[in-house]
Amino acid sequence: MKSGILNFITIVAFMAMINLHSTAQELIIPNGDLEIGGTLELPESHQKGDLLVIMITGSGAQDRDETILGFKPFKLIAEHLMEEGIASFRYDDRQMGTSTGDFSSATLDDLANDVKAIMDYFQFQSETVFDEFILFGHSQGGIVSTRLAANDDRITAMVLMASTMVPLKDVINEQVIIMQKAAGKTEDDIQPILEFQELAYETARKNEGWDELKVEYQKLIENEVAKLPENQRQYIVDVESFANAQFSAQVTPLQSAQMRSLLYYDPVDDLDGLEIPILALFGGKDTQVTPVQNETVFVEVCENDRMNCSNVNFPNANHLFQRANTGFVTEYAMLPKEFVDGFLEEISEWILGME
Repeated sequence: MKSGILNFITIVAFMAMINLHSTAQELIIPNGDLEIGGTLELPESHQKGDLLVIMITGSGAQDRDETILGFKPFKLIAEHLMEEGIASFRYDDRQMGTSTGDFSSATLDDLANDVKAIMDYFQFQSETVFDEFILFGHSQGGIVSTRLAANDDRITAMVLMASTMVPLKDVINEQVIIMQKAAGKTEDDIQPILEFQELAYETARKNEGWDELKVEYQKLIENEVAKLPENQRQYIVDVESFANAQFSAQVTPLQSAQMRSLLYYDPVDDLDGLEIPILALFGGKDTQVTPVQNETVFVEVCENDRMNCSNVNFPNANHLFQRANTGFVTEYAMLPKEFVDGFLEEISEWILGME
């Protein structure tokens, strides 16, 4: 009996010791009527006024770890930064985890305001005080970072991870071209699709004419189905139902307030002339935010304005900075849940070197 009690006491004491040295703090941060749930990774070496890295996820409602098919990029990055003595905060998007609100109805400025609320909290309300912030944005999170950095001088630097440097509509067009070419389509085959895309963007910008757009999409699908070989066409029994399903999946998302706020927004308008240090990371095999379309723009803007910029391209990395074969989304689940060599070190060394 004594042995059992001693073992229990030992276990309790050990767990208490773990909790004593634990650096992760679960927080709920108010933003008006909303709540933002997140995790603060705080190194033991933290001192009042140190920098805080705020991590902002990519497109779609994401949890604080940015969990994608079992891979948790933000968790791995935050833990690495903590080991290097760098504090970070990562949070659930609206309606995810312990955060409230509706993500799809949040515009670009709403998303930027969420980050501002986080900075306000850590500067004025938290027991752990930070005066300066580094924004770390992945993909769409980079757009949010850039938007806020142009209007808030508390932001000391930015790390942009596969962030878009052109309007979202151009990014989507590039993705369409890549996917269609991978399917064996020619430029002539792709042109009608791109023309429809432009019509869809304009409809979203005006937020009217959706019924007419659906009719045009029906025509597009009918033409595309007619081009299919007989052995493939036979599986599409009801073209109208097929078109309606595709419209709901691919076009209806453009009706959301968030997408409409992003489609025509040009990040360069806010990036241009920023005086803070910026590190931009790109994956050479990224098919979602291609370096050909985005890294080239970043380099050009930085060189033209002599900004304090650095850019690093990891040749074999995909959009999540995993070591990739093709870079297509379809292989994400089959890849190891880890970053390409040197990725984490590039981030922490740049931040520490900046200081």
